[in-house]
Amino acid sequence: MGMQMSEELSDLTYWLALEIAKHDPIVDFNVIYEGSLELDFLYQLLTSKAQRYWWDTFGVELNPVTINNAFFRAIAMLHQRNVEFSQSRNVAETEWVKELLHL
Repeated sequence: MGMQMSEELSDLTYWLALEIAKHDPIVDFNVIYEGSLELDFLYQLLTSKAQRYWWDTFGVELNPVTINNAFFRAIAMLHQRNVEFSQSRNVAETEWVKELLHL
């Protein structure tokens, strides 16, 4: 119950990133990062779910600013991870793995 604001933000960001990653169908981060109806839907769904989860689990009422920051940090983090993954797929460092797997 005595969570610090920075701990709460990082924990909430991680929790939201996991929830977004579990979303089915898979989120297109290139589209969602630019803003879309899917982003609005995810925002409404996951921020209310986070509020409820944090209240039920920790007895903490989340500040709307904290939830907003955590949600968009999670989106940015997942988008960046997706960009880095896409860029690394065709670099020379991964060629030996493709050869090993016969791809």
